Amino acid sequence: MSGNAVLLLLAAAFGAWALVQAVWYATGFTSDPVEYSVDSRVVQVDVPPPDTDHRHGLPVAVAFQDPSNGQELTLRTADGKNGALYAAWEGMPVWVRFPSGEPSAFRVQTRPVSLGQQLVGALSAAVLCAAVLLVRFTTVQHHSYGWALLGFGYGLTVLLACACVGAVRRQGRRRALLDGAPTVTAEVVSLMREAHHNEEITTYTYTAVLAFTTHEGLTVTGIGPAGLTRHDDIPVGTRLSVRYSPEDPTTFDFAPPRGPDPHRTVIAWIAVTIAWGAIVTLFGIHAVI
Repeated sequence: MSGNAVLLLLAAAFGAWALVQAVWYATGFTSDPVEYSVDSRVVQVDVPPPDTDHRHGLPVAVAFQDPSNGQELTLRTADGKNGALYAAWEGMPVWVRFPSGEPSAFRVQTRPVSLGQQLVGALSAAVLCAAVLLVRFTTVQHHSYGWALLGFGYGLTVLLACACVGAVRRQGRRRALLDGAPTVTAEVVSLMREAHHNEEITTYTYTAVLAFTTHEGLTVTGIGPAGLTRHDDIPVGTRLSVRYSPEDPTTFDFAPPRGPDPHRTVIAWIAVTIAWGAIVTLFGIHAVI
């Protein structure tokens, strides 16, 4: 089979997958959807074991109703397979998504499913389909490498620009929530240890799990913010001052803040990559012209 035929088959496969995902999204508006998104609440929050990966979030139990049969369910998250909550309290409202007939395959999140999340599969497959077609196009056109640079650089720049806008918005929301936020005392209730193997040397990083009670009476358990992942352990029982948002207690930070703002670091890396994508785009335009 020729290379061009392989590329056309790949494009067809990605196009078909985009169509399947679009149909999946459209069925959400029917009386019998293939996936449900329902309101839920946290009914139990546990302290994670020491060797748990902090990216898996907190082990929690959530309660929700299966719309297909009206059954009330209480299920636990496990090892990040069901999504991750990094701060929670009993009674906290959350949302879960699960395929019809498979509530055990739920994924939990702190906000309702957005249109972008619902369409991410279809859009990703459509982008891959377009990318393969672009490669196929460049193999039969004069100045093909120029078209490839142009398409790759332009696509990269646009996608990262959208990501940068989202990161700036998240940073602005967090800053607004913590502006003038009240301060309380938090206690280190656990340490999550992660091993890093380098040849014959093993090093560890420790992420603290905090518990604090808000002025509104909520007992929040949360995986420590930036600045609490360290190469030396922090004694369990250590007391620290944190500030939290009364509007959204899952948003909390040290008082005063420690270390660099992780959102600024993400924005900086995205900005650098956008600049690189713009340069590639310019080289592509120059080659085509």
